[in-house]
Amino acid sequence: MPGLLVDGDTPRLSPDFKSRVRSHVYGVEKFGLSSHQRHRGFASLAGLVHHVDGLIAHASGTEPEWAAPVRARWSAALGAQRWSPA
Repeated sequence: MPGLLVDGDTPRLSPDFKSRVRSHVYGVEKFGLSSHQRHRGFASLAGLVHHVDGLIAHASGTEPEWAAPVRARWSAALGAQRWSPA
């Protein structure tokens, strides 16, 4: 699985994977959902949101203690943007 380190007893998220997730969260926090979507080349806002949701879900299954505060920041960023999936 991309983004996983399996060199120890349990799989861990790679630093690159963590950086990519944090970059998406920061981009939405700092520049807004629409600007980040355009900058990163996503075809739609929903596509970006679903992509980041999936990355965070993957992280939650591997390193839940790392993913929990990231998920909280992501949820807050989406709330600040008044994101509604419908």
